[in-house]
Amino acid sequence: MKKNTLLTASLIAGTLVASAGVSWLTSRLSAPAIASFNMKSTVDAFFDSASRRSLDEAQTKALSERFNASLEASLRDWQVRHRGLILVAPAVVQGAPDITREIQTDVARRMKEGA
Repeated sequence: MKKNTLLTASLIAGTLVASAGVSWLTSRLSAPAIASFNMKSTVDAFFDSASRRSLDEAQTKALSERFNASLEASLRDWQVRHRGLILVAPAVVQGAPDITREIQTDVARRMKEGA
């Protein structure tokens, strides 16, 4: 009788450990990547660069629209590739990698291709 009780307890404990392991693994694999992005410095750098160019109102509007579309596409692509969540830098105290430079580089590439 004691042998059956010990075997049953061992099976239950093993099942609980296996279940906990599967739950932990599932939560780790499904958790989104979290990163920070400094939107303000990116937009400020764009407007600083654009202000140094001699553009009329229509050209400025077209350039701004191209920048906005490039920025949105770059952020969306990063989120899809990394199954991620991007937070603006002021909302992050610590612990999230900063992807600002990566996004800025991608936006610059997109802007150059669209020129």
